[in-house]
Amino acid sequence: MSLTSQVSAGVVTIMVEGNFDIGCYDAFNKTLNDNLNSASKFVIDLSKASYMDSSALGMLLLLREKLGGQSSKIEFVNVNEEVMKILKVAKFDQLFTISS
Repeated sequence: MSLTSQVSAGVVTIMVEGNFDIGCYDAFNKTLNDNLNSASKFVIDLSKASYMDSSALGMLLLLREKLGGQSSKIEFVNVNEEVMKILKVAKFDQLFTISS
């Protein structure tokens, strides 16, 4: 499990590698807090994520809430089939922009 981030032109890209779970919480929360006031958009790159659990879903909902709920600009990109199933079961496809 690994979580890295980069910022470019106000867009924060968070890259997840391996399992996206509670082990990512500290790094995810730090990235969120460090960029909350300056970011115009968050992009979550799940190309290397192999699994996502309920704690990861909670982190993503927290991100959405802190960024303004429905008006938040959050996009999931490079979502693989296994992770997409989890996102769809949780109905995240109705809350976020998701592309595979």
